[in-house]
Amino acid sequence: MSAAASKRVLILELGADGHHPFYVRLLLESGLADCAHIVLAGQHSLFTHRAITECPVAFERYQLELGLEHDLLWASHPTAVFRRSWAIGKIYRSAHAELSSTAPFDLVIVPYLDDCLLGLAAPRRPFGGTRWLSITMRTMFHFDAMGVSAPAQRFTALRRWLTYRMLRQPTTAALLTIDPTLAQFAEKQREPMFRKIRYVPDPAPQHQPTLSQQQARQRLGIATDARLLLVYGDISMRKGIFALVEAAADAECSPRLHLLLAGRNRHARQLESAASWQSLISRQRIHLLEGFVDEEQERALMVAADCMWVGYIDFYGVSSVMALAASNAMPVIGSDSGLVGYLTRKHGLGAVVEPGNIASIVAALNRLVNEPEFFARAGRNGVAAFQDHAPIEFQRRVMATVRQSWEHCD
Repeated sequence: MSAAASKRVLILELGADGHHPFYVRLLLESGLADCAHIVLAGQHSLFTHRAITECPVAFERYQLELGLEHDLLWASHPTAVFRRSWAIGKIYRSAHAELSSTAPFDLVIVPYLDDCLLGLAAPRRPFGGTRWLSITMRTMFHFDAMGVSAPAQRFTALRRWLTYRMLRQPTTAALLTIDPTLAQFAEKQREPMFRKIRYVPDPAPQHQPTLSQQQARQRLGIATDARLLLVYGDISMRKGIFALVEAAADAECSPRLHLLLAGRNRHARQLESAASWQSLISRQRIHLLEGFVDEEQERALMVAADCMWVGYIDFYGVSSVMALAASNAMPVIGSDSGLVGYLTRKHGLGAVVEPGNIASIVAALNRLVNEPEFFARAGRNGVAAFQDHAPIEFQRRVMATVRQSWEHCD
């Protein structure tokens, strides 16, 4: 922090897996530390995540106390989800109240609004007189109006009402969204509150390759003549991994199709017991890179693979993995609905499948093997469509919003 820095910024983040630590690090390294003292409030697991421990920026740590709300964080029943949303917002409000009792904050940043919308939208001033901004990744009430296909969302009217209530709060500085269709929806509205909705591109580094595909595959022990489909990041049921493995092992699927799973596999034991998994292992058509993937390994993955799998089940928002693939000229095979399907079709990023439909997935896998020119073209389309997704652009737009907020106060 520079000697001239006099602002105080509080970042509130309860999540410690998936995209959460990486977004926090981007915020920490955005330039905030040059003009403000940063307090990061999170769980112990966030502070010990490599993305945070390797961050060179200085900040103050504050460990969030979950108390009786701990069990609510994993609830999935619709009623419990709203209780959780209220509980997380309450945790954030309490942390701000405690931390600001000795020295006030100039801004509060909530990197992931979607888990705490009720708890922060219901109060008229969730952080007293302190202005705040947040990032939404799963807002869906605008989908029908923008032509995005997705099943009807539970409590859509309530979620819309809460979002509008939040936008009307006098202390809401901005609602940042990584969904371009939400920003476009806001631009079409007349009410002034919609000017608070601003687009920030989902950050995705464009890696400069240091290895050839042959060299990258040799390091990973993968045949150079295989057509390699990458499953990357948080590998869970939501990512459609069970259906993908079953389709890859299907007798109708080309034996040249190989899978590479890189990241945290939440269902390793269940997968390993499946006959389809054992079949692929026995034929050396499935490959693993388990655990945290660092920047050098990610760069190698972007070179080694021919295509990225984004065949989500019951997930309809923006995919950071798709943004990473497109930024690095890698085509995708993705679900046919939600923003993945919408953006894949709009920009020609690859092939779409019906999630969970084995025949549909097998057809797409065979297409990857048999139509390399189509997928190469899709990769080039991705670079053009996602050219503004460099992390520095995300950071630039966040900082522009922060400065505007401070100018409003000054």
